[in-house]
Amino acid sequence: MRKGWPSCSGATPSCVSGTACTLSTMPYPPRLTVVCLGSGSAGNCTAIDADGTLMLVDCGFSARETASRMHAAGLDPARVRAILLTHEHSDHVRGIDVFLRRHAPGCAVHATAATLAAAGLDQRADTSKVRAGRPFDVGGARVTAFRISHDAADPVGYRIEVGDEAFGLATDCGVLTAEAADALTGCTVLGLEFNHDVTMLERGPYPYHLKRRILSAHGHLSNDDASAALETLAHTRLRHVIAMHRSRTNNTVELAKAALSGTLRRLGHPAVAEVAAQTFVRPCVPMNRG
Repeated sequence: MRKGWPSCSGATPSCVSGTACTLSTMPYPPRLTVVCLGSGSAGNCTAIDADGTLMLVDCGFSARETASRMHAAGLDPARVRAILLTHEHSDHVRGIDVFLRRHAPGCAVHATAATLAAAGLDQRADTSKVRAGRPFDVGGARVTAFRISHDAADPVGYRIEVGDEAFGLATDCGVLTAEAADALTGCTVLGLEFNHDVTMLERGPYPYHLKRRILSAHGHLSNDDASAALETLAHTRLRHVIAMHRSRTNNTVELAKAALSGTLRRLGHPAVAEVAAQTFVRPCVPMNRG
């Protein structure tokens, strides 16, 4: 069962094997590093070191847990310059107040006006309103928000660029809109939602209304949905794809990895495939590794 996918101008639907560099063969020094601190309904937080500027996308764990996971990855919470919020659901904003107070008091919080209001953050002096399609700078990185389809006030995904490298993140979206597909085109690394296996969801323990929500255009991407999106987004510059926001009830690591790897294999694409974890930090994903 697949939802419809838009055509994306400039996207290459398939790549010839060998035409894209793998992570282990890139010849120049690191400029962008991605660390998934955890992804799923129990909490979401991704750290990005962009040419020395450290930022987080979401802060959905407690402040203590977020700091602990950062330390485990060799990252200093006091270095965080910005937190980019995708939307106001608790698994994305749970720890932000205490984290800012204890670890990063000078950090700016970037989100849409509706997200800030829905999260109760709109009265803070350290917030910055984001508008989809209007880039802004965080240190040496260029950040662009794009609208996604989810049942939240004004949810967005992010594209973070440093030089020729770009990390694109799209989770918590029932369908990948044309705007999102366009924003994700040309990324060297993708964090894409592989939330559920449709058969597991339909046969699983969730109540009917929750199943309908997850399967709706404002819910979450299934493995099949994400695979179809990847066919649109795959191109010669793509080097790493991370399956994110996997349901522990309605999906497995094996099913998500099979869907992701199978799509890349079918396209003859050499990108590295990985499934983000909920309970422990995934290894860093370095761009431009020498």
